[in-house]
Amino acid sequence: MSVPWVTTTPRPRSASVTAARAIASASAPEKWTLGRVSVFQTKKRIDDPKLVGRLQADGRRLLWNNVSAFWARAIDQYLDGPLEALSRRHVERLTRMLFSTLQMTGGIHILDPDKTIDYRHSDEPKRYAFTFWAFPRSEWLSTLRAYLDFADDHHKRHGFRCNMPLGSYYIRKDQRALLSYSNDGEIFSIDPIHAVTDQSAWDRFLREFNEFAAKRKGIPLLNQSPFVTRHHCEQAFGTRWTEFSTWVRSVDPNGRMLNPFFRDLLS
Repeated sequence: MSVPWVTTTPRPRSASVTAARAIASASAPEKWTLGRVSVFQTKKRIDDPKLVGRLQADGRRLLWNNVSAFWARAIDQYLDGPLEALSRRHVERLTRMLFSTLQMTGGIHILDPDKTIDYRHSDEPKRYAFTFWAFPRSEWLSTLRAYLDFADDHHKRHGFRCNMPLGSYYIRKDQRALLSYSNDGEIFSIDPIHAVTDQSAWDRFLREFNEFAAKRKGIPLLNQSPFVTRHHCEQAFGTRWTEFSTWVRSVDPNGRMLNPFFRDLLS
């Protein structure tokens, strides 16, 4: 995994070129945004991660299972005002330093299955929540900038900000599934991640983010996008949502297999 950097604010052409290179050089790049800086992680094939790779996989699981959410939640719960802001900046610097170290040392060498994380043994303070919307690749930079502005404005109005790095995934065009979120072309996702300390504040953010995403050609991932409405689905999937709704009713006319969530979403 190699790690190129992007600054999202001052140099739009540079950012777009970096993204294009990352996509061209890897099968499925991921992107992490800290403040106004994005880091692309590009994946390449390996045959054997060897011992170092297995140790790196264990370290990654430890980080995601026990460390990241725990400290993000602790800062939210026990610090306030300038001290909280200072702590957030230090965490951001440490995370960027980690990415810089990976960049200088050639990245990590792990197999995709080793990225799977089992949270059954993680205590509640070490868990986090997230949401997922997909956006056209051609508009990824303007959408990302708009999201960062939206997050800043939401913080000014409500005092809430997601306390973990912003995740993103690049996904190639795929028309094999009726409700594929990359049916119309390549996409980049925007995945706000948060270690929840105030459920009502997180829920309010999710609802406002849904409206933000829907206005920018966003497509939700239905099992990972809380508070999605029928209007969001009809707008995102168009006639495909009508076709899906019609098919569901044709095979289950009495709604025996429908839970309340999907019953409210069908057209």
